[in-house]
Amino acid sequence: MTIKPKAFGKDWTQGAVSFPKHLTPEVIHSALFIHNAKSKEETHQRVEHCAKLIGDELMSYAMSLLVLPMLMNNMKQSNEYKEWQEQTQPKKLN
Repeated sequence: MTIKPKAFGKDWTQGAVSFPKHLTPEVIHSALFIHNAKSKEETHQRVEHCAKLIGDELMSYAMSLLVLPMLMNNMKQSNEYKEWQEQTQPKKLN
């Protein structure tokens, strides 16, 4: 695969911002690059490309960003979340 976006993972802040490991430009750009694939095959190619480019640890952070919406949705369906929501939401008066 020969796709290499210009300025991939570039720190546009020129070091002025100290990024946590899981939110570095490389991680964010990798997640966006994978997310914008047009097909499953292209997604797999992009995952492999990014894994080689940024390594296993940073790639695990990028993949976790991609599954975060699904995890949040699953959490909202849990009984624990529904119970917590009932306890913390103000009661509506009719």
